[in-house]
Amino acid sequence: MADGTVEAVTIRGFQHSTGRPADRRPPVLDPSQAAVIALPEGGSAAVIGAPGTGKTTTLVELVADRVENLGWAPDEIVVLTPNRSTATHLRDVLALRLGIATNGPIARTTNSLAFELVQHAARGAGAPPPSLLTGGEQDQIIKEMLQGHIDEGAGPAWPEILGADVRQLRGFRTELRELMMRATEFDVPPARLRELGRRHGHTEWVAAADFIDEYFQVLGAVEQGALDAAELMAFATEALRGDISDKLARLRLVIVDDLQETTEATIGLLRAFVQRGVAVVAFGDPDVATNAFRSGERDALGRLSSRLGLPSLETFILSTAHRQGPQLRALTSVVTDRIGTAAAGRQHAAVAGGEDIDQPVVTVSAATPAKETAAIARLFRQHHLLRGVPFGRMAVIVRSGSHIRPVSRAISLAEVHTRTLAG
Repeated sequence: MADGTVEAVTIRGFQHSTGRPADRRPPVLDPSQAAVIALPEGGSAAVIGAPGTGKTTTLVELVADRVENLGWAPDEIVVLTPNRSTATHLRDVLALRLGIATNGPIARTTNSLAFELVQHAARGAGAPPPSLLTGGEQDQIIKEMLQGHIDEGAGPAWPEILGADVRQLRGFRTELRELMMRATEFDVPPARLRELGRRHGHTEWVAAADFIDEYFQVLGAVEQGALDAAELMAFATEALRGDISDKLARLRLVIVDDLQETTEATIGLLRAFVQRGVAVVAFGDPDVATNAFRSGERDALGRLSSRLGLPSLETFILSTAHRQGPQLRALTSVVTDRIGTAAAGRQHAAVAGGEDIDQPVVTVSAATPAKETAAIARLFRQHHLLRGVPFGRMAVIVRSGSHIRPVSRAISLAEVHTRTLAG
């Protein structure tokens, strides 16, 4: 479904921006989208929709309605996203849709907002400005500490299964970092982690608690005022309970995109906004959550009312998959019906709103991997030469990262321009 912000062309059912300015007339919304826009001022909601049901369109029109129809100032609304690329995209779409100057970006990452809160709190307390510790910097500090312990025969008493050879692995450091961040998110200090380890017989928790204690000492000496992502969110949540900047004090609505990727720390930040009287409207789809291995709260949308302490919070289900025809929607349903509901599930019932073009679903059977990639390349060339579909609008999704290079190379040799996003 076109979002009304740029002129668009449809290629095999997908919307593609041409980059040319369009008029600012709002798009035609389906009834389920219009119900979200009709949410009363000050109302909070969870908006759940399957892919292609117009979540982004609805989000953009919700902002436009508050600014154009209700007379809100753009800086009374902020749209939070989990990553920078999504924030940049939404920032551009919103700027084109509103067509007015704004005092700063409307769309930004959650970490960006949290950092602004912590900076203001530090200035108010006369403390040095904080800095955000990147994942690479944190990994380097942990690596040097672990190696120092190995070289000196010192440090925590790790169990035998986590010997020196294991503690030198990048994977071990990654898991240790994740444990440290989750402990911060759920307010489990080293003393508590140590106690839990002894109570339940997990000597690795006891060792990790000793390591975290030393880590904080080292960090305080080496990177004064440095915060990792979890600490940043914890400090930002605390800052929201005190005085905040005039700009953030004006907020009336926080909109969250892709809430299924959020963590407990972000939920805590949103809860603090609610306690200040700020409405929260969250968009997402639990079926496409990818952050669960980093403590992502994929059921946050379905349980948003209880998580934010808002019994009156409404839940909207977007009902029409505008990018899919009946056959493609049927195939999607076969997959999504096997996915757990994550306290939601009604988005699975979305009906097809588009039309099937040519053959929306084609099955290719091949005896060997070489014949398989040859068949894929042939399909790509057909769509490119006979239907004018750019190669950049086609994609191959493989089962694992190890398949990316061989498949890409084979398709490229078959005269299909390729590039990879990973590997």
